[in-house]
Amino acid sequence: MTAEGPWEIPPLDDAPDIARATEPQPGITLADARNWPGFVLLIIGGLVAIVAAVIGAVGFPGTAFIFALAAVAASLTGIALVLFERRGRRPQPRTPEQPAPWQPTVPPGA
Repeated sequence: MTAEGPWEIPPLDDAPDIARATEPQPGITLADARNWPGFVLLIIGGLVAIVAAVIGAVGFPGTAFIFALAAVAASLTGIALVLFERRGRRPQPRTPEQPAPWQPTVPPGA
């Protein structure tokens, strides 16, 4: 079998190839451990915001304000971490003779 470009293992049936989809798969952001610090800070910010609301409802407005500032700081830092990590992983341009990273290649004669 000859093909333009690199050698590739042909599919065995006509089933859609979901292992090599070009679009991002669902849940890939959560599965990537590089995003976890940002997500943890977002969760902490949400929990501290709940604590600030409870403390404010009890009758300590000064303490509630301090907790609210901490919640905003944690949430903004978490958002920034997730966005900066996404920005740092933009796809690099490929030359036409390079196979896609998800394509398994088999050298000729193997």
